[in-house]
Amino acid sequence: MSRRDVRVNVLVWRPRDPSAPADLSYGWPRVLQVRSTGTPWQLPGVLLRPGEGIMSAAGRAAYALGLELPPVHRALTLDQRPAAAGEPEQLVIIVDGGWTDGDDVHVTDHSTSPCPHDCQHERRWASAENLADEIGTTTALSAALGKTPAFVVSRGGAAP
Repeated sequence: MSRRDVRVNVLVWRPRDPSAPADLSYGWPRVLQVRSTGTPWQLPGVLLRPGEGIMSAAGRAAYALGLELPPVHRALTLDQRPAAAGEPEQLVIIVDGGWTDGDDVHVTDHSTSPCPHDCQHERRWASAENLADEIGTTTALSAALGKTPAFVVSRGGAAP
């Protein structure tokens, strides 16, 4: 049997107009992306540990960003990625990390910022144009905005 990793990514987005977060009349929101030096930009996330719940893993990723997950825990998309170049097959679960006005994420528009924690990655707010090849991310963003259905994983602070 081939190896499969389960990755839990957190979608954190910044609306164009924080007074009306789901209003798309000013354009699609920006999405928080991270990368280590020399790697592609991606949603922040972690590998699911054996026996760990999805929301626990999402909480670890949010904590690394200095954020808390919203009270309603939603899995926005599931994406199965085939094995490639010596890497295992991946199941990617994108969880709703909520929206922010951006001030608590330590990133300025159109630039990169180092992580405020003691780690080696950069952050940026990516526009919808930068997500064109990320079908899972754009589908998750659409679900976060209420344009397509999402899966409710749990309500409240505790994961099942």
